[in-house]
Amino acid sequence: MKPLRLVTAILTLIVLTACARKLQPDQPAGLSGIISGTVTYRERVALPPDAKIIVSLEDITRIDQGSSFIAQQVLRAKGQVPLPFELRYLPQAIHRNHRYIVRAEIIDLHDALLWSSIEPYPIQFNEPAKSIVIMVQRPQVTADANNPSLATSGRTVPFKCDDFAFIAKFIGDRVEIATPGRNMTLPQVISGSGARYSDGNTTLWNKGSEAMLEMNGVQYKNCKVETLPAIQ
Repeated sequence: MKPLRLVTAILTLIVLTACARKLQPDQPAGLSGIISGTVTYRERVALPPDAKIIVSLEDITRIDQGSSFIAQQVLRAKGQVPLPFELRYLPQAIHRNHRYIVRAEIIDLHDALLWSSIEPYPIQFNEPAKSIVIMVQRPQVTADANNPSLATSGRTVPFKCDDFAFIAKFIGDRVEIATPGRNMTLPQVISGSGARYSDGNTTLWNKGSEAMLEMNGVQYKNCKVETLPAIQ
């Protein structure tokens, strides 16, 4: 091979290699798509038989924009703590340079918050996967004589619509909604029937165990409190 052709071939190989690297997604290699561990607490209190456990994976890279919901697992407890979980996520949704955390909550049959994470648990996707232990504690709520309903706020409810799912956390006069890839907070507004929350662009109507969510001009109807499987 002539020297000029050899140089050309080498340069072509370098360019192709660089392009191939550029086209590869910015993701850690070898992700299993599963985060496993247990949820537990220190109090010597029995877990209600109909308690539910909610474990969430969130992207907290952009603190100024809040966390971004990546995945969740909602299970009905079977037995007492420690409670095992296997949170499944899409590996292609994970980016090497982003920061991720896992949170956990335990709610009762009436969706009142019983325990929640003491602090977010960081997940290092660039390191080998390992089982984690999430410690939760009872929420400390200060009652307000002018607004006694604050003492019972904190209901976390998973809803399943026809082709969509989301989690709603009712806190006083607002609701926090977690959907895949987006979290938002809506203030409560006047409603003729049931409870209505809206920021002008996104609206949630809730009445009993049913709800309707309108987001980005799309209505998600027939939303009901999700029927949960038991932990095996």
